[in-house]
Amino acid sequence: MSVKTANKKKFYVPNTYTLIMIFIILAAIATYIVPAGEYTMVKDAATGKNAIDPTNFQFIERDPVGIGDFLLAIPKGMNGGAAVIFLTFLVGGFFQIINDTGAIDAAINISINKLQNRALLVIPIIMAMMSVLGALGIVVNATIAFIPIGIALAKKLKLDPMVGIAIMYLGAYSGFSSSPMGPFNTILGQTIAGLPLLSGFGLRCIVWAILFLVTTWYTYGYAKKLQEDPNNSVFDKITWESHEGKEDGEIAFKLGHALVLVALAIGFIVYAYGSYKLKWGLNYLSAMMLAVALVSGVVAKMHPDDMAKSFIKGAQSMVYGALVIGFAKSITIVLTDGHIIHSIIYYMTIPLTKVAPVFSAIGMFLANLIFNFVVPSGSGQAMIVMPLMSPMADVVGVTRQVAVSAYQYGDGFSNIIIPTSGVLMAVLGVAKVPYEKWLKFVGPLFLMWTGVGVVSIAVATLIGWS
Repeated sequence: MSVKTANKKKFYVPNTYTLIMIFIILAAIATYIVPAGEYTMVKDAATGKNAIDPTNFQFIERDPVGIGDFLLAIPKGMNGGAAVIFLTFLVGGFFQIINDTGAIDAAINISINKLQNRALLVIPIIMAMMSVLGALGIVVNATIAFIPIGIALAKKLKLDPMVGIAIMYLGAYSGFSSSPMGPFNTILGQTIAGLPLLSGFGLRCIVWAILFLVTTWYTYGYAKKLQEDPNNSVFDKITWESHEGKEDGEIAFKLGHALVLVALAIGFIVYAYGSYKLKWGLNYLSAMMLAVALVSGVVAKMHPDDMAKSFIKGAQSMVYGALVIGFAKSITIVLTDGHIIHSIIYYMTIPLTKVAPVFSAIGMFLANLIFNFVVPSGSGQAMIVMPLMSPMADVVGVTRQVAVSAYQYGDGFSNIIIPTSGVLMAVLGVAKVPYEKWLKFVGPLFLMWTGVGVVSIAVATLIGWS
């Protein structure tokens, strides 16, 4: 019996790069199986951008991805994900400079000392802040820059890197995914659907509160179990070798540390204003992080050579995660080059016209949940699916308000789990957490989020929410 057991091969999830290559291969194979098709693109009067004409779909000549196009998908993916890839390298380098001033370690130390036996209470407090920032659309892609702070906090609490990601990334996305006023999902979806902006505010706030509470309870519960026994970690062994920093209790909080943190806070506030009011992109985040890093280095009296060494060390630590972003982008490129993305949408919408309104609404949500795998962009998905779902909602007896939430939740919820999300891959890269470990941790929470989505969509449909 023991010999038999010893000979059994233990199942394990493949490496992140292996998983993504499998997805790319499957996408390429799909271009030989799924018929090619396209919707006619028209200019949307509300947004001034090109959008799908939901009444005009046609199949076109099949154009499957060959060996050459398959191989080219990887470098194309690197080019397509360049903005996020470079952001990952730059944020890693700049944040290493800030981290090497000791300000973050000192601030976390003093916070934990003040809370003493209630140190874990810092988790829901920070998650609440991140959730509000996510709901306002201020911190979405910019969540990447907060991850080093979350990691440092988790280390000081003697937990694991997963808690650091959860506090920052899941905190922000619990707000973004259910936001009643998010400019890049809710408001855009309502604009395309022809609804009054910010309509349906109350019910969306309720869903937001539920999602935040579920996420905080899940994260806090995991942290509590880790505190009781480190063996409860999803990691086989908790190691901090790749997250260098000072030992606990070594750093006293000084004026210089306060000035560094003030500079960091001002940087995020300025970027938040710029992204919300001036439509700043990721390049502005990199520039802001550079400014904060330089100010921090000067305040901490770091030698320019030491700052350069810190930057290089931080950027080097991002290689694994940064390259994953480019590989993940390749999946979408293969599906686009094979002209099957529109066909996937077309086939996914057919069953929704055959069932009762409540099931059609749930189907819309689940369809968006799946479709986000190939178009992991809130605004991009809105421009593709909302012109389809708005008239479809009218046909199947679902209000357009429900259709907006079906798109919004489908897009937002799956962002915490799909490997095609550049932000998620960048977050995991910054935290140095393998995708397969993240999948193990976040899987149950994703199912909870999906359950919240199904129930909320069903209730909204049954009450005729508009």
